[in-house]
Amino acid sequence: MKKSYLLVTLALLTCAVTSQQVLADEVWTTEEYDVVYLEDRNNTAIWQYDQDGVIFIDGLAGEYTDRGSYSGYWVQNSSSVRCDTYREGADGKPTYHWGRFEITFIDPDFPSRWQADVSLCDRDPIFTLNGTPITQ
Repeated sequence: MKKSYLLVTLALLTCAVTSQQVLADEVWTTEEYDVVYLEDRNNTAIWQYDQDGVIFIDGLAGEYTDRGSYSGYWVQNSSSVRCDTYREGADGKPTYHWGRFEITFIDPDFPSRWQADVSLCDRDPIFTLNGTPITQ
């Protein structure tokens, strides 16, 4: 009796953990690379792209429905321009390779497409990325 009770409890816990993980996964493909929603830090969502690129998006953390427009910035270990000022990098250390990331979600709920204007440093945007969700 105890053994079957334990197995049922373990099965239920496994299902709960698995569905939480699946719900938390958001991955998009763009013209340049895939983008992965890594984690939330306070009210900032942290995304990763390519090998060393990270995007910090203010106000997006914990928002899964009725998403709109948000401002943030991207950082990398290197880029074509070294900015005059620095931003926090992926490792918490300052980096001079960053730019603005202005994103608008096209669909209000997950899975959502998005469009982002990307700049170098504080300059005007140099290109637009279109994110398309990769769903399983």
